[in-house]
This record gives sequence, C-alpha cells and structure tokens, in this order.
Amino acid sequence: MSLLWRPLLVLFAFVAIVVVILVLLFSGGGDDGAADGDDAPVVATPDVEPEELDVQPKNPDAEPVSAKDLEVGDCIAEAKTTTGDVTAFDRIDCDKPHDGEVFTLIELEGDRYPGTKFVSAKGQRGCRARLRRQAAREEFADRQLGYKFVYPTAQSWAQGDHEITCIATFNKPRTTKLEQRAAAS
Repeated sequence: MSLLWRPLLVLFAFVAIVVVILVLLFSGGGDDGAADGDDAPVVATPDVEPEELDVQPKNPDAEPVSAKDLEVGDCIAEAKTTTGDVTAFDRIDCDKPHDGEVFTLIELEGDRYPGTKFVSAKGQRGCRARLRRQAAREEFADRQLGYKFVYPTAQSWAQGDHEITCIATFNKPRTTKLEQRAAAS
C-alpha cells in the first residue's frame, strides 16, 4: 500500500503547484485595493508642446506641461479627471491644492513598439507595484490614494517616447507631496 501512496502524493503536489502558478499568472499577482477603480490609463499623444495647441490650464495657478515632459515629483491639478489621449497636464506647485503627483517612470526597452496591450499591462502592473513599494504604508493603505499612468502610442514611440509615467492620484486635493517610505539602511 505504501507504494501506491508515493505516486499519488507526487501527483497531488504537482497539481497543487500548477494551480498556484496559474492563479498567480492570471491574477496579475493579486489586488492590493489601492487603485479602487482609479487606475485608468492615459495615452500619451505624439510629441506636441502645449503652447503649440494653445492649451490653457483649468487652474490659474497651474502651467501646462507636455505629457512627455512630466518628471518624478511633479504635482498635477485635475489629474483625476484627465483621461483618454492626452498631450498636456496642468503642473502646479505641490504646496497648492493638487490631486496628482508623478511618483515614478518606467523605461521600456526596444526599437519596435511592443503594442498597446503590452504597454498598458506593463503600466497597470508596474505602477501598482511601484506605488506599493514607494508610498509610506499609511499613504498606501488610505483609500483616498489611487494611480493612473501615461503610456506611449506607436506614433509617440517612433518619436522617442519609451516611458510609462506613473501618477499617484488623490480623491481629495492636497497641499503636500506623497509620503515616501524611508530608504532601507
């Protein structure tokens, strides 16, 4: 009888491992709850400067900045309402009310555009994971925190735009920067 149990035990262990791997692959690593429906991607349009479009910021304290020129630490007014194809954002001083902040950039490699599905999925997973790692625990646990991301199109890729820009969003505008985790010493 012991000869029969050994193959069955190996078979059950193998099936359990396969099930765990499939769950991890198709679940995207699990839902952390931080996005709460706010993780809609924003598509960067080709290399167009805001002044070429005569874009006026909605907030008088803000200045228009090209989507491709956003940098880590930039605070954004009207980030929560910005969706779709975007050429510019309203950059604002972080001590003024804002509802978004650029918290990381994800550099994509390669000469050929990897495709919208790949870039969007990379932004979805990458921005969520980096927000989890970078934001202070209290900030990340706060249901007021979400994220969006800006990713390149095939046309903007051809013009050298190979970055996904991750933007933390806040349900209630704030006048402070996103609190970062302390660096490990």
